[in-house]
Amino acid sequence: MRVTATERARGVVERVAASGRTELMLVLGTGCCDSTAPFLYDHYYPGADAVLVGDVGDVPVFAPAFLARLYEDEALVVDAEPEAHADTFSLEAELGYRFTLRLPRPAEPAADRN
Repeated sequence: MRVTATERARGVVERVAASGRTELMLVLGTGCCDSTAPFLYDHYYPGADAVLVGDVGDVPVFAPAFLARLYEDEALVVDAEPEAHADTFSLEAELGYRFTLRLPRPAEPAADRN
């Protein structure tokens, strides 16, 4: 599994960092209802089995080992969608965004997104 990000997602992460949040990390697969949705936390312990699967700027992206193995041959992209719902603990919601995880678009390979 290799996770990259869109420009919009990187911009949202930068805005969260600029708001004073420190020790940021994106974590996949920690939501009870959102399955593999990316969650942005500060001062968070991702779990003993978490593996580094990418980064969004200077922010590392972790996934549980089982999820990384499940998608081991996949390139995935973190994006940020405006008008987030307030039903998340992920920090980008404070700015009105919600992170999503998707496959890269054919015209925009993952290698070109970072």
